Amino acid sequence: MESWERENEILEKSKDEIIDYVIKQYGDQIKRIIFTYVKNYEQTDDIFQEFLIKVYTNVRLFKGNSSFKTWLCRIAINKSKDYLRTSIQRFFPFNDQVKSRSIGKSAEQRAIENEEDMEVVKAILALPIKYREIFVLRFYQSFSMKQISISLQLNESTVKTRMMRGKKKLQQKLGGEYLERFESEPEKSI
Repeated sequence: MESWERENEILEKSKDEIIDYVIKQYGDQIKRIIFTYVKNYEQTDDIFQEFLIKVYTNVRLFKGNSSFKTWLCRIAINKSKDYLRTSIQRFFPFNDQVKSRSIGKSAEQRAIENEEDMEVVKAILALPIKYREIFVLRFYQSFSMKQISISLQLNESTVKTRMMRGKKKLQQKLGGEYLERFESEPEKSI
C-alpha cells in the first residue's frame, strides 16, 4: 500500500482502507507499545484487536492536533491502561521471550548481544509504568519529548523529569555501560 503524502488524506479514505494502512504502517510499533504495558503476547494481540476496533469507530474524530501516529499511540496506551485496571491481567503470567536479531555476526556475538539486550529489556519492563512508557516511546518508537508529552498528556518538563529518574533507576540495576545508548540518542523534532 502506498504511503499517504499528508496525514489529512487519511480522512479522505474509507475506514477499511485506514485500518489496512494502520496495520501495515504502524501495527508492529503499536503491538510493541501494548506489550510493554501488559507483558504478555496473547494479551497484546487481544488488546491490539480492541485498538483496531477503537480506531475504526473513532477515526473520524481525529482532528490533526497531533500526528496520526501520536493519536494512534494514545489510543494504544489508553487501551493498555484500561486492561491493567482490570483484575483479569493477574491470571496471565509474564512471557519473557523478547527476541532481537543480529545479522552478519557470529553466533557467540549474537548470544552475548541477545543476553545484554534481554537484561536491558527486562530492566525497562521492571520499571514502574510511568517511567517504562516514556522509555518505550522515546527509544523504541523514536518519539521526541514533545510527542511523548502529547501522547501521554503530560507536560514536557514532567516527561524529561521521568526520563531522568527512569535512567537513574536503570543505572542502579544495570550499571553505566548498558545505558550509553540512552545518553547518545538525538532529539527528534515533531
